[in-house]
Amino acid sequence: MRLLGSMSVNAPRYAIGMPAIVAVILRAPATVWFARIGLTLPYWWSGVDKLTHPQATLEEFHATGLPVSWLLYALVLAVQLGGSVAIICNRHAWSGAGALAIFTAFATCLAHGFWKLAGAARFAEMNVFMEHIALIAGLALAALFSYAGQRPAA
Repeated sequence: MRLLGSMSVNAPRYAIGMPAIVAVILRAPATVWFARIGLTLPYWWSGVDKLTHPQATLEEFHATGLPVSWLLYALVLAVQLGGSVAIICNRHAWSGAGALAIFTAFATCLAHGFWKLAGAARFAEMNVFMEHIALIAGLALAALFSYAGQRPAA
């Protein structure tokens, strides 16, 4: 069984000390799909929402200081939906993960500037900021698994 980009879960490093039930779960094809869909959920959900509510998206751009631009709208949709599909289908997943990570870093700094706030608002925004950093790390792991699965065996 291959896991996120062709890394075998049958390799000894996965089996040492692992309970049998965990190995069964990791070997299940559904686990891979749930992981890929779950990792990309914030992006494809937001992309579908932006697709169905274009005017609200343009207003969101304006509220964050970005130009109200149909070109930017198309670019954001391409990154959110295209990156998600790349990871879910494991086709150029490293590219989709990279695009989503860069997008997330930019959007997080733009929309969740906790350093500009004080008190409870600062704390709340800092938590959201840190959650986005964790999401970027998850995307990096998806890219690493994709890359590892494409390297020739040593």
